[in-house]
Amino acid sequence: MITCEVTYAFKNKKGEEVCGDTVRIKKSEEKTIVSVSDGLGSGVKANILSTLTASMATSMVFNGLPIEEVFESILLTLPVCKIRGISYATLATCLVEHTKKKCTIIEYEFPVLFYFRGKEIIELKKQKKIVKGKELYISKVDVKEGDSIFLMTDGISQAGMGTSMYPFGFGNENIEKELKKLINKNTSHKEITQYLISLAEELDKGSKGDDATVVALKIREKNILTIMVGPPAKKENDEFVVRKLINAKGKKVICGGTTGHIVERITGEKIEVDLNSVSTNSPPVGYMKGIDLVTEGIITLTQVFRYYEHQSMEMGFGAKRLIQLLEKADVINFFVGRAINPAHQNPLFTHDISLKFRLINDIAKILKKKDKIVNIEYF
Repeated sequence: MITCEVTYAFKNKKGEEVCGDTVRIKKSEEKTIVSVSDGLGSGVKANILSTLTASMATSMVFNGLPIEEVFESILLTLPVCKIRGISYATLATCLVEHTKKKCTIIEYEFPVLFYFRGKEIIELKKQKKIVKGKELYISKVDVKEGDSIFLMTDGISQAGMGTSMYPFGFGNENIEKELKKLINKNTSHKEITQYLISLAEELDKGSKGDDATVVALKIREKNILTIMVGPPAKKENDEFVVRKLINAKGKKVICGGTTGHIVERITGEKIEVDLNSVSTNSPPVGYMKGIDLVTEGIITLTQVFRYYEHQSMEMGFGAKRLIQLLEKADVINFFVGRAINPAHQNPLFTHDISLKFRLINDIAKILKKKDKIVNIEYF
């Protein structure tokens, strides 16, 4: 199954504490919604209006409301500038449906959008709809792995406006040339977004410029990680959980010595301990046929949690490798055994709450904030 990787970068207008542009992202295993809005003007007022617009669009489209209903609600909510007769925010919303491999793009007065298939630009067939007297453009595309979508506010296209080199701003043609050059060099999406923002900052030197935002969407294969932590509460469930782990798609990890012994017993495969990974911080890791990593349990999970909470950078090889796998994964499945080791109890909590459970739930919360899909099953 595919997924949609989203990266973005932005800059505030010179002298402003907040950006007048807003990006909102909402993901599930089935779909990704990304909305970008540019509030009229700059500063706090523009930020409030763009936040309202992007948040409404993202939530309503995610919940499956019809496009016309979504934008009718937004247009009824947004004020209109009495002098210029324009809305106080522009908007682009992308809905990528992973299972159907389809993308719907909705644009409302949005300045810059490019769709790449590999290294070539695709011209989108845009259907115009009139909603509350305003023009709305809707594009539908069958997506493929390797497709890229770039959304930019006018702080990029108008960068350098008034200068001798770009009296009317950098412009969409120059943006297209830069994108093609960067993509042909296999530049990462993260580097592309940062480069374009840096370019806008350079072009706006000597002037206040404008808020600018660049969002990049990449359609690629979904990365799945499944982690088995601890033995099931009932021994008769051992084989069911182990088979579920072995048959899972993507990368697989075993956390805990007892858990490793259960997998060995069920599969008949042996864990090969990597003595080169021994450190003063944690026990060595191991490897098994069909399993990508075998680590110790509580110490490793504690080190992962402390790393994410910026409490400590000291960790063993197992924690470092597990963090690498977590960072690369889009979907993380925890299979958590309910059998409790008395040595892992915290006396400050009731007897049936283990340190293991709390660590996994705390790590899951952190990963969700990083737009990861996290599923926890208890056995």
